[in-house]
Amino acid sequence: MSGPALRDIHLPPAHWWPPAPGWWLLAALLLIAAIGIAWWFRRMGRGNPVRVALREIDALEAAHACDGNTGRLADGASRLMRRVALRAAPDVASQTGAEWRAFVQMHAPDATTRQALDELVGERFRAQPMLDAPALLAALRAWCRSALRACGARDAHGAPSSTMAASP
Repeated sequence: MSGPALRDIHLPPAHWWPPAPGWWLLAALLLIAAIGIAWWFRRMGRGNPVRVALREIDALEAAHACDGNTGRLADGASRLMRRVALRAAPDVASQTGAEWRAFVQMHAPDATTRQALDELVGERFRAQPMLDAPALLAALRAWCRSALRACGARDAHGAPSSTMAASP
């Protein structure tokens, strides 16, 4: 039998573009997941004022460990306390003297914290402040937690909440 000569099936070469619908679906899911994860990290990084304050205290501690400048530590701690006060009680944040000391004392959880923060108030404007840095940083952490928790409890009961913005 001699019939026509048959040739093998000829398939066109497989290209990577356009991808199959399953690959489009996978790409869309990965994009949605990446956007969701980025949004979650942004929200977690700036959402909690206690975490923001503690992060700034850690930065103050690291800067003091590098240069040992107690003047800069005192200034940074005082600025942070004013920003926390802006969030906790905006009307008190601009106070000075006895009103400011009363506010600081009110939110200090214990006597050690009160003493360390009282030293800060007294030493801040000296040329060479004499501060116990570890005690001050521990007191600052405790005070920020206490003041911001009081603010959070007040905000939960309907008072308006302001944001804690970092100053330059």
